[in-house]
Amino acid sequence: MQKTTPPFLDRHGNPLVRQVELVVAVRDQNGILHSATAQSLEDWNQGTRDVELVNQVHGFQLLEILTYELGLIDVDEEGLLKHRIICTPDPHVSVMRVLGKIAEALIVKECNDSASANRKWGMYARRGQRINRALDRFKAIGTGLNRTKQLYPTKYSAGNTQRDIIWIHEDDVVDELMQMSRGDSDRTNRGVSAGLQVKVSFDGMSYVYPDMKSSRYEVPLVYFDLSGDFVKVANAIYKDCPGIVINQDLISGQFLSRECHEVLRSYYGVVLDLVKGKLRPDDIVRDEVLFDAFKKDVQEQNLHKEIIVV
Repeated sequence: MQKTTPPFLDRHGNPLVRQVELVVAVRDQNGILHSATAQSLEDWNQGTRDVELVNQVHGFQLLEILTYELGLIDVDEEGLLKHRIICTPDPHVSVMRVLGKIAEALIVKECNDSASANRKWGMYARRGQRINRALDRFKAIGTGLNRTKQLYPTKYSAGNTQRDIIWIHEDDVVDELMQMSRGDSDRTNRGVSAGLQVKVSFDGMSYVYPDMKSSRYEVPLVYFDLSGDFVKVANAIYKDCPGIVINQDLISGQFLSRECHEVLRSYYGVVLDLVKGKLRPDDIVRDEVLFDAFKKDVQEQNLHKEIIVV
């Protein structure tokens, strides 16, 4: 056996332990990490994520969702971006409402971009037990998203309290994906449309548990627990609501998509700063070329709308 000697020793010959702090940061074009753009990994995972850092990584995607999917960003007369997020007395409430709609857009995008993701989300939406390639013929859409209003107006229903996401047949949009009959994995219940209700919260006991206990929804509820309390909520529901099946009626958003969960956690601080007025939409994207192209596109779309109205 070959004996190795620790590379770093103190004056007494004892191994030195080097303290290394892990950080989250963005490399510049030269591959250099700058301390001004870094946040400790512990703070990133457990606290509010640095807004500037989030904007560098996810800012443009957030701006696109707020603008094209939710209709919450526009260009004012001075050529500056403005948001139309309604601010409630408690800004946190406004943020959660917006994040819920963002979650809807993220899930739909994930399903539209990946056949495997579409099969997985669709399986849970129809209360199935196994992945089925037949889901490839169905497309996920958000009932309250602007894109649905534009492409599938008959399926748009911003006030839908039962289904945030549904699946429509690619060849016949009238035909919707249906739920499986409970207790029968081989037959389809043609009377109940499949779908998902989505909630995002730091406090599931206040905002998820009551709705589940009252059996408010006829479709599965996907809960993104930004504070990591899904197990606590699930245990309470399991104890008090014997008719509800965990992972079928109530599903962890983090379990279904870790990526969506992480993006929602990142967006929280950015949307909160927008609501509080600490951040302007113009500050979200710092790439001037990309930002100018984005504003031009928004302005052209607004002009097109005005022409249609006239």
